[in-house]
Amino acid sequence: MPKIDWNDSFGVGNDEIDRQHKKWIGIFNDLHDAMLNDDLTDYRAMTTQSLQDMLDYAKVHFAFEEKYMANIGYPDLVAHRRLHKDFDTQIYQCYRDAEDGHTVLNTKIIKMVRNWLVQHIMIEDMKYKLFAQQRG
Repeated sequence: MPKIDWNDSFGVGNDEIDRQHKKWIGIFNDLHDAMLNDDLTDYRAMTTQSLQDMLDYAKVHFAFEEKYMANIGYPDLVAHRRLHKDFDTQIYQCYRDAEDGHTVLNTKIIKMVRNWLVQHIMIEDMKYKLFAQQRG
């Protein structure tokens, strides 16, 4: 599963959200590197820290993005917020499993996070981009 390379197609027309998405992708790429590292000496600690970083940034980014959508009057804010909550729940469950000593497959986490990020930005976030553009 490859890393994510930012390109202009990820842009949503809001400089701050684009900056946050770049950082979010950077966190994913760090998670990717950490989880696929061959050094398994502190595997659980590395996994939980990477997931904690993801959870921490999700709170900051989701709050900002939801506030932006509310400010522009985006009509699908409630559904979009639900997608954020569902993702947060998935990551938190992986985090809890790792904390509790359960085997957490890094490839599964990487695939889930990568697919969610790319799909979410390219499909769901583009909906509010289009709405903002049409609103003028």
